[in-house]
Amino acid sequence: MTRSIRVRFAWAAVVAIAVALVIAGVAVSLIFESTLRSRAAAEIGDDLAALARSVTTGPDGRLKVDIVLSDRRFTLPLSGFYWQVGRTDVEVASTSLGAFRFPFRARLPAPEEVVVYEREGPQGRGIMVFERLATNPVAGGEPVRVAVGLDHSELDEARRQFTLYAAAALAVLGLALLATLWLANGVTLAPLSALRDALNRVHRGERDRIDGDFPEEVQPLVDDLNTLLSTRDADLDAARARAGDLAHGLKTPLAVLSTLARRLRGEGQTAIADEIDIEVVRMSQHVSRELMRARANIRAFRRTKATPVRPIVDSLVNALAVLSEGRTIAYAVDMPDDLQVAMDETDLMEVLGNVMDNARKWTQGQVLVEGRAVNGSATIISIEDDGPGLPDIDTFTIERGRRLDERIDGHGLGLAIVRDLVEVYGGDVTFARSRFGGLKVELALAGGGRSREG
Repeated sequence: MTRSIRVRFAWAAVVAIAVALVIAGVAVSLIFESTLRSRAAAEIGDDLAALARSVTTGPDGRLKVDIVLSDRRFTLPLSGFYWQVGRTDVEVASTSLGAFRFPFRARLPAPEEVVVYEREGPQGRGIMVFERLATNPVAGGEPVRVAVGLDHSELDEARRQFTLYAAAALAVLGLALLATLWLANGVTLAPLSALRDALNRVHRGERDRIDGDFPEEVQPLVDDLNTLLSTRDADLDAARARAGDLAHGLKTPLAVLSTLARRLRGEGQTAIADEIDIEVVRMSQHVSRELMRARANIRAFRRTKATPVRPIVDSLVNALAVLSEGRTIAYAVDMPDDLQVAMDETDLMEVLGNVMDNARKWTQGQVLVEGRAVNGSATIISIEDDGPGLPDIDTFTIERGRRLDERIDGHGLGLAIVRDLVEVYGGDVTFARSRFGGLKVELALAGGGRSREG
C-alpha cells in the first residue's frame, strides 16, 4: 500500500530515534556501571587501606585490628558492608558479618595490588570483594590477607534508581526529538504540499501551469512540469487540428459520392444510387461520432473546468418543447441550482441533449430530470420517462447503430454517443425501469463541486 512521504518519514524517524535511544541507554548504563564500580572501589579502597595498615599481632600470636572504621555499617549486622582479616583462614571479621565467613580466593594478591572478585555473602546474597595484603609485617612473616566485601544490593539499588531516571530522561528526549523532527518534516515538505495543491488546480482546469514561490530545490521540478504541460497542450492543439483536417478531408470524398449517387439516380440507376446514399450516411455518421469522441478526449485530457448543469437542462427543456410536435409534455427538473460536473459544456450539452431527446420521443407526456451530488466527488443525473420502456432492460446493452424502435425517427447513435462521451470523462451510464414504468437513464459523472455563486 502506498504511503505518503510524511508517514514514511515518521516511521523512519521513530525507528531511528528508538534505535539511537536504545544504544544510548546501553552505553550510558555501561558507563554508569563502570563509574559505580570505580566509585565503590574508591570508597572501599580507603577502608581497605586503613585495615591493611592496622593489622597487628597480639600477645597470643593471633591477629588483631587496631582501628574502628568510620562507616557504622561495618558494625551493623548484615548491613551489606563487611571486612575480614586472616592468613590461611579468616581470623578476624567485622561485627556485621556475624558468624558468616566468605572464603578468600586461592591466589594471593601481589604486594600493593588490590584484586576484586565475587563471593556469596550472608543470606545467599552476592558480594563484591576487594582484597589486598596487610602492609605491616606480622610474627612469623606469613602474608596477611585483608578483604572488604560490599553487598550487591547496594549497587543494585543505585543501578535501579539510575535506570529509572535514565529511562524517564531518554523517553522525554525521544518525545522531544520526535516533535522536533515532525515539525521539521512539516516545514521541509510544505513546498511539496504546495506543489501538490498547484497540480490539483491544473488537474481541475483552474490553471494552465503551476504557479507559486518554490524553494530552489523544488523549482527545477516545477519548471520541468510546466514544460511538460506546455508540451502536452501543444500536442493536444496539434491533435485537434489533425481531427479538423480529417473531417475536412473526408467531406470532399463524401460529397463526390453523393454527387455520383445523384447522377446515377438521374440515369435511372436508382437502386445503386440508394445504396451509395445509405453508405454515405453511415460513413458520415461514423466519422461524426469518431470526431466527436476525439474532440471529447482532447477536452477531457485538458481537465476542463466544472460546468453548471441546471442552465443546460433548462435550455434543453425549452428547445425540446418546440420539437414536441403538438404533444403536451410535462418536464420536471429537480436538482440544485449550483450542481456542477467536471465536463466540457459542449459535451455535457451533447450527452443531456441525446438522452432528453430520446425521452421526448418515447414519453407519453411526462419526463423527470433529477440531479444530485454524491459525497462531494460525483454527480448523478437521471432522466426518466413514462414511455413503454425496454422489455429486456436487465440485459440491455448499447450496440452501434441500434435503434430502440425503427418507427421512431433517428439514426440509432444517440445513446451510443452518450456512452462514448461519458466514458471519455471516466463516468458510467446505466439503464433501469423508471418509477413511471418507462426508461430511466442514469449518468454518473465526476462532480465539479458547487459553483461560487451557490
